[in-house]
Amino acid sequence: MSGNTDPIYSRQGDVSTNGTTGMSQAITAAAADFTGAGANNVLVWTADATNGGFLQKLRLKAAGTNVVSVLRVFINNGSANTTAANNSFYVEMPLPATTLNNGGMTGPDIDVPMNLALNPGFRIYAGLGTAVAAGWFVTGVGGKY
Repeated sequence: MSGNTDPIYSRQGDVSTNGTTGMSQAITAAAADFTGAGANNVLVWTADATNGGFLQKLRLKAAGTNVVSVLRVFINNGSANTTAANNSFYVEMPLPATTLNNGGMTGPDIDVPMNLALNPGFRIYAGLGTAVAAGWFVTGVGGKY
């Protein structure tokens, strides 16, 4: 009887943006592309370099007052994202206009379902369709194998 001799369970949770400037950096600039190769696409999650990983979802939260935009999400094969052939356009999510509110919520919490088992070193990049003032926090929720 053959079967899965190496079941896939996360060995370690990974809730991060994996950006190079820290976890709390909001995306504000427009990437305005459909290839993932634009300079303003931002790294938001990276699978484990040896075993890969599972990305359950991306959680989006407005950082303050923003105009309407869209978030476009790309799967990258671990090579330079500036080469369009290394990226796959996966999903886009409309983003509503938001208003800073210190007495209540500043817009909704938005979950982008991903549910992807990713190869070792694969990355997730995200970019906005139009520039916004305060920005959007994008946090990947998943695990490393």
